[in-house]
Amino acid sequence: MSGLFKAISRQITSGSSEVAAAPGTAGSGREAITTQFTKGRMDKCGVYRHLSPAEENILADFWEKLLDDFDKPLEAVPCDPIAHPVDYNDEQERKKASDAEVNTPFEVFGGCMFNQSVASRCRELGIVAEAAGELVPPFEQQQRRKEAGAGDDGAAKITLREAFWAAIREDHPDVLVLRFLRARKWDLDKAYRMAVAAVKWRIQERVQEIIWYGDTANDASLMWKGVSYAHGKDKLGHPIIWSGSCLHHQKDQSYPQLKRYLIWMMETLRQLLAPPVERVCLIMDLTDHSNANMDWPFVKTFLKYLEAYYPECLAICIVYNGPWWFSGVWKLISPLLDPVVAAKVQFAQRPEGLLKFIDASELLETRGGRNKYEFKYVAPEPNENRLMFDSGARAEAAARLAAAQDAFVGATKLWTDAKEGGDDDGFAAAATERIAASDLVVAAAQALDKYTRARHFYHRTGVLCDGAVDWAKLQDGAASEDPAPSKE
Repeated sequence: MSGLFKAISRQITSGSSEVAAAPGTAGSGREAITTQFTKGRMDKCGVYRHLSPAEENILADFWEKLLDDFDKPLEAVPCDPIAHPVDYNDEQERKKASDAEVNTPFEVFGGCMFNQSVASRCRELGIVAEAAGELVPPFEQQQRRKEAGAGDDGAAKITLREAFWAAIREDHPDVLVLRFLRARKWDLDKAYRMAVAAVKWRIQERVQEIIWYGDTANDASLMWKGVSYAHGKDKLGHPIIWSGSCLHHQKDQSYPQLKRYLIWMMETLRQLLAPPVERVCLIMDLTDHSNANMDWPFVKTFLKYLEAYYPECLAICIVYNGPWWFSGVWKLISPLLDPVVAAKVQFAQRPEGLLKFIDASELLETRGGRNKYEFKYVAPEPNENRLMFDSGARAEAAARLAAAQDAFVGATKLWTDAKEGGDDDGFAAAATERIAASDLVVAAAQALDKYTRARHFYHRTGVLCDGAVDWAKLQDGAASEDPAPSKE
């Protein structure tokens, strides 16, 4: 298990911007996460709308470079190598899982069979949409071609513009760009190549299709067990992700399904973040952990995705109730790291350790707090995705988003031109216009989201509604069997 911490240290270091920078330069002044908790104040340096002049200039340079490449075929834009952390053939692994499902079926958890999807389990439970009989309409062929790298005519290659906006989803455009700049310590060229690689990776992994089907296509046992889930926030406002290792067994699901779940989870968590809160608090709960729960392919995949494709998403990782030697191994490794980076990994053996970072009202009662919530998966409702069947309304929403994106690009060109021309007043005025245009992009993207993303657990429980996050919907206990329907 010492290899786990070595891997964590490598991934955190390679993806972190939190290395001392000279005063006045981009990235300078960021505080260690433990210092932030001690002060009770989040450090907003380098995040959206909290940039130094040096950081804003680099952001403008990034956008100038991006817009120069915007209409080039994506495959023609240079990038970092696209890493695949585990040498598995997904198609072969899916076939093996399908064969096992037929030839040697077994129950994994609560009636969920090996390789069974949530949609399949719902059919067994009698949860079927009234109109088409399916919870989610088929992923559109046009969308499928774009995922494969082709345009509407099946021949023209997808451009960086299309792929980039698909990656932005409902984020402010600058939020995603800034993640890569911070991850590469404000080195423009390195950040740009990293960002383009992430965009290409999303095409390869068909992330848009994963978002489209949502948790209905996830492995049923993973969802019903609650291997990982978000609930509440820490003292700085970061959403808390609880990950109980004792619930996970490598044999219970295929690697492609585990990878799909991981991507879906990360994309879902993006919806729970809003500037200036752009990162999460991860609790690795090792209560009752044994060697049977260790899954190296998953660990390697998670760490690589966190470093290369979802950078700057982790505020702090708290290892809870681990074996006594876990912290000893970390003590040997941490002096080799920058102190700010090393502070991201903390250890807690008792509730008192968790209470340093989480208020008692937010900490689960099962872990020494006062919050009575216990995870219980809320299955899809028969007609919760009815808007996804309305292709006409989806096209109208997509057109409104495209118009908002074009307006943002126009404002951004004025901004970068003012910088290049040394027009400080024009630069400031264009920056204000960009913020307003960015807000319109987010609003239009959220409106389209209802037509392109299957509703999920956090919609069903009411935690996520119209882009707003309200943990109070679950603070007083588990979700009801029949939660109030989401407005989304």
